[in-house]
Amino acid sequence: MKKIFSYLFLFITIFSLSPAAVPSRAEAKADVRITGEKFSLYADKTPLRNILQQIAESGVTVRIDPELNPDISASFKDRDLQQAIDSILKPLNHVLIWDSVEVAQGRIFRLAEIQIFRPGEKERMKTLKKNSGLAVVKNPKNGSLFVKDEILLRLGPGMSFSSFKKLIEKIGGTILEKNAALGIYKIRLPENTDVPALAEMISKYPGVRKAEPNYAYHVGIAKELFPSLFGDKVISPSKGSVPVAILDTGLAPVSSLDSVVTASLDALNPDEPISDDQGHGTQMALIASGLVQPYGTKTASENYPPIISIKTFDENGFTSDFGIMRSLDFAIENGARVASLSWGSETESEFLEEALTYAESKNLIVVAAAGNEATGKPFYPAAYSSVIGVGALKPDGSSWEKSNYGSFVDISAPGFASLPVGYEGDPGMYAGTSISTAYTANRIAAYLSEHPKATKLQVLAALKEMF
Repeated sequence: MKKIFSYLFLFITIFSLSPAAVPSRAEAKADVRITGEKFSLYADKTPLRNILQQIAESGVTVRIDPELNPDISASFKDRDLQQAIDSILKPLNHVLIWDSVEVAQGRIFRLAEIQIFRPGEKERMKTLKKNSGLAVVKNPKNGSLFVKDEILLRLGPGMSFSSFKKLIEKIGGTILEKNAALGIYKIRLPENTDVPALAEMISKYPGVRKAEPNYAYHVGIAKELFPSLFGDKVISPSKGSVPVAILDTGLAPVSSLDSVVTASLDALNPDEPISDDQGHGTQMALIASGLVQPYGTKTASENYPPIISIKTFDENGFTSDFGIMRSLDFAIENGARVASLSWGSETESEFLEEALTYAESKNLIVVAAAGNEATGKPFYPAAYSSVIGVGALKPDGSSWEKSNYGSFVDISAPGFASLPVGYEGDPGMYAGTSISTAYTANRIAAYLSEHPKATKLQVLAALKEMF
């Protein structure tokens, strides 16, 4: 079975329009709500694609012939989902595809895909692109970031299927997705839910092991992304070198990296090809691949490991715990032995820690940046015990004054480099624990190519000799 989404809710604001502010046909809105297998709709001469776009944002895949877009007028509440969709699509050829997710010895069914087409012309269908950006808000009590109206939940051994369904109904929730390896559900909540308060309450609910907000992390937004200025240098993966996964902002077209990138994923939009709206991920791939070497390294790197590039962050520079979990799963499935995480925050998440512990159990060595503010406060994920926290050194080998410090920093590595791709600025000299983390990933890959059975402690000991 596919991963599925069930009990879908979508709350759409109805805009009050004055006679002087009548929207164009393309802007015409509809009030759409899907609750389990019930569908409510109010539309007044609304283009079909506008209605379908809102359904797509709730997690249903919608594929339609681009030329099919009639106006829809309808008003009904809590109608059977299949009957309701059949009624508005009655003049058109269409197929509804259903899926299910296993929950506490039971299965919940949901609408997974809608196909709309002309007879004999299914090949003309295009998938409606969903908004990939995360709606991120800040907790005023502690400053943590989390995805608006989403919660992560893990069940205890005593939760029955019927009790779980009742809990979801009680909180007005929608199961969006499940991480099978960790048993963690991502659930959408009604609009403007106090997520931290609800997570605290649900964690005390019988049969629930833990609930958390879907915590978010930010890497910033680049002012401009420059094309590769690296020249015509072409490399091939070093013989025996192990793959390095880069969980970052993605990858821009850089011909020099073509031969070493062996797998890629847009974790927020798995059906879309990978891209890089900010440049940070491309910078890290250049360093981890060995194409760019930081200043102050003791010996020239001749290690060019295979790169698994994962776009973990959206176009606004945000990611979430669940997106990171999906990224780690992809890295493991594609044979990564090292994962480079050149970002973080002071927010601690039990679920993310468990995801990284699971990754460690799958022989994935994770390195993460200690942070570019010398606060002495733990910076996550670098501060989790399963992760190697990395600080930055200046070209002369001394500690960079802006590099964070503390017992969670396991190693410091060269953190200054000249980069041909810009991030929040032009190509040129950059400094930070991001660079030292990606370079450390390259060095670990080189060591593991010669010592494939080395433990994390042995890797750490070898790193201290390298730096």
